Amino acid sequence: VQMRIGICASKYVGYELLKFVLKLNKISFVIVHKDDTYKDSIINLCKKYNVQYFDIDVNSNEFIYLIEKNNIDLIFMLWFPTIVKKQSLKSVNIGFVNLHPSLIPHNRGMHPYYWSIVENTTAGTTIHFIDEKIDEGEILFQKKIDVSMTDTGESLYEKNINETISLFKENYLNILNSNYELKKVDNSKGSFHLSKDIEKHSKIDLNEKYKAIDLINIIRARSFNNGDCSYFYHDNKKYNIKICIEEVK
Repeated sequence: VQMRIGICASKYVGYELLKFVLKLNKISFVIVHKDDTYKDSIINLCKKYNVQYFDIDVNSNEFIYLIEKNNIDLIFMLWFPTIVKKQSLKSVNIGFVNLHPSLIPHNRGMHPYYWSIVENTTAGTTIHFIDEKIDEGEILFQKKIDVSMTDTGESLYEKNINETISLFKENYLNILNSNYELKKVDNSKGSFHLSKDIEKHSKIDLNEKYKAIDLINIIRARSFNNGDCSYFYHDNKKYNIKICIEEVK
């Protein structure tokens, strides 16, 4: 029996994986995100493959009606930013499958790339079912990612995108065929961070004492070519700070 699938896709990862899925089998509909820079590209993919698409809230009655009308078995959350609430979670036959860019239970929540570096926790990527708690649903597949001293938050983010795409492609058919062993999340061994946590942690206090390695890690973990970075205040002015580390061979 063929699975009835819905997909919520956003950003580059969502676009690439939707393209992959559409080549393999028929899906019932795609949900796009209103603030997504890849929204138009995802809509064009849907038009190319003659798939219905909707720009609606995944916690709305309209979305639940769509699921029930199509008798959906699985919803794939492909880099989709919205937290799914109980009523939507209950409306599918099997569940919602999510991609999270950390090795759960480590670095659940936001900015796992930053926390992997500053807390020296194992980096990775996880495919898991969604439950009512954030990043605590049962795990289907995982992959560790090596972090080197030359990595920044940006390079680790890019590694993670590539490994997440690979992990999903390798296991998509396994998920459809229920070819997996579910693993419960042991939160006693993990960590969780809110979006706001990074701002306070990555502020450099010029009057504070740091171990050199901790200071380097805070700066490199938030070093991106574009966007926010570590920062400090001096003479009532704010300064951003980035770092580039090269191995000498």
